[in-house]
Amino acid sequence: MFERTRNPRESGVALILAMVFMIGMLAFTAVSVDLMKTEQVFIRSEERIFAAKQIVESGLAQGIARLTEGGQTAPVSGNGTAPVWVPFADGQYYYSSDFDNTTGLATNTSWGRIPVGTIESNSTVSPDNVNWNGNGYLVQGFEVTIHSSRYVPKSPMYFGNGGIEKPLGGFEWDDDADAFDPSTWNTVTSSPSSYQSASIPLKVNALDHPTNYITAGGAPTPAAPGMHPYNPMVSQNPIGQMNTLAWFNKSANGGSAMSSVTPAPLTSFSNDPTSPEYAFPIDTHVADVQDFSWNLWSRFKNDAAATKLTGGAKTGTYGSLAAPKVTFVTGTLRVDAGKSFAGTGILVIRDDFDPNEDTNNQPSTKAGLDIRGNFKWTGLVIVAGWAPSITVASGADVTVVGSLMGEDSVMSGGEISLDSATISLVVQGPTRLLYDHDMFQPGGLIYDYLPLLRKEVISARERYPE
Repeated sequence: MFERTRNPRESGVALILAMVFMIGMLAFTAVSVDLMKTEQVFIRSEERIFAAKQIVESGLAQGIARLTEGGQTAPVSGNGTAPVWVPFADGQYYYSSDFDNTTGLATNTSWGRIPVGTIESNSTVSPDNVNWNGNGYLVQGFEVTIHSSRYVPKSPMYFGNGGIEKPLGGFEWDDDADAFDPSTWNTVTSSPSSYQSASIPLKVNALDHPTNYITAGGAPTPAAPGMHPYNPMVSQNPIGQMNTLAWFNKSANGGSAMSSVTPAPLTSFSNDPTSPEYAFPIDTHVADVQDFSWNLWSRFKNDAAATKLTGGAKTGTYGSLAAPKVTFVTGTLRVDAGKSFAGTGILVIRDDFDPNEDTNNQPSTKAGLDIRGNFKWTGLVIVAGWAPSITVASGADVTVVGSLMGEDSVMSGGEISLDSATISLVVQGPTRLLYDHDMFQPGGLIYDYLPLLRKEVISARERYPE
């Protein structure tokens, strides 16, 4: 047997190939490690970006929620007057709104950040502020523009949610009642919370009365043939609808629901609640009365031209046709027998609760209107709070030209209940609620004072630090 002798050149090539292979393997291993590290960094960055986006979305949601709830016109993060960074999860959020009351546009900008560096900036301003220093943070931003519009009242009488509380012949309910299932409601048979004398001294007229009716009189504008475009009363759910009908129809010893309510000139309103010509329709799009009250309070509470009164016996004249005013009463406004209270503009009777500052809506001072003398108002009267009531005593005399709104707070202290969604109404003296359409239109007496309530998102975009 002969043994082949290896050529030294071949051995050298093999050694070189082996070394190249080993070097290649080492390089491949190094690249793999680098790729793994890169992937880990990428995954960690993705996680941080995702976390920052979650934070900014949470801040944005809070800002928009505060913007759309009653009272909030230009909310900011934190509980102060200027926005601050608020801890949230592993990072912080920051939001603020710019609100233009003339155009109804609110721009809500929200930022979320999480620390990614060992040395974090102590900057406390917004990332779009020229003084912003975001060292050590990963920042995400988002901006939403919301357009608001004014809700124009189209009825002389509004009661939100549950409407008038427990009139004789009406309905009451317990915790297991279904607001949309009348078979679960209990009929009120005695001790009603709201009642009238047998003569039903409440007159609700949905024709278009002149704005200066109280001072100059005059006939309402006649309606076109067919159904009148305005309803005597609007409620937001069927219990309020049925209780209003009962209040007119049964509480006054069998008086007719139509006897003191002005129907359309050429055709009568229907007594059938399912009919489109029913006098007391359900309108879920009616602006929430609490929103009216809270937004007006937010907008005008610091306005030197607004009048702010505490509850109790009051007299005097507040505002005129030439210079209408916003007048606030915190607590119960009482007009004693032989005394007069008059005014023009918007009268807001409210609890001592401010949703911009307070968290527990259980005030000790509650909204109420107690009239024993003479009450005359041109414009909008709002009575809204925890347990509001309107009482017109025998011998009193009341005229409202415009609209009357009343509502209990349906959410208070975190509790929602059917029982709280009502307002007590007791009328024993002559009371006239006369609608005026013109005052609520652009250029009219009240239009510029109406709060911007209806809100819709019209644009959204990501933001980046300047």
